[in-house]
Amino acid sequence: MNAEIMNLLNELLDRVKRLEKAAAAPPRKAWKPSEVSKLTGVSYDTVLGLIHAGEIGHVPAGRMHVVPDAELQRWLSRGITAA
Repeated sequence: MNAEIMNLLNELLDRVKRLEKAAAAPPRKAWKPSEVSKLTGVSYDTVLGLIHAGEIGHVPAGRMHVVPDAELQRWLSRGITAA
């Protein structure tokens, strides 16, 4: 029983450390399309389609697209107000 409690406490401490590290990290300035997909719940292919259609602004980076956080926030707020 004590070993089980110690394991649970260690897991909690690990989670707290990860949360503290994430809270101390600087805010993100840009996102990959795959990250936009995960954040919004919109499929990756749809995100790429929105980028190509000009619905979500992006910065080309070689063969990749980088979505500035301001563009992601603009697109999200536009979707909320359009609903």
